[in-house]
Amino acid sequence: MNDDGDEISTRTRNIMVDVLGLRLNPEDITDDMSLYSPRIKLDSLSMLQLLLAVEGEFGVQLDDEDVMEADLRNVGDLMQLLRRIVREKSPEGSA
Repeated sequence: MNDDGDEISTRTRNIMVDVLGLRLNPEDITDDMSLYSPRIKLDSLSMLQLLLAVEGEFGVQLDDEDVMEADLRNVGDLMQLLRRIVREKSPEGSA
């Protein structure tokens, strides 16, 4: 599927709204939005909850090193990390 990046983004934004209890529509979460902004309010606990939910959704395991190296500052950074991990580690990603 050529649109796997778009599918990953859409699914991740939906997870963010659900797990973080955001008062945003998934389509209102833009790549340049800071993960630590007043609208998303990510902290260490909510980051862990988000990453665990993403792992479950995509059937992958995010290594601590991958997350630390990604230097996650905004939604786009998170999406870029997830696209790479899903392509590398998921059975569907290698197709």
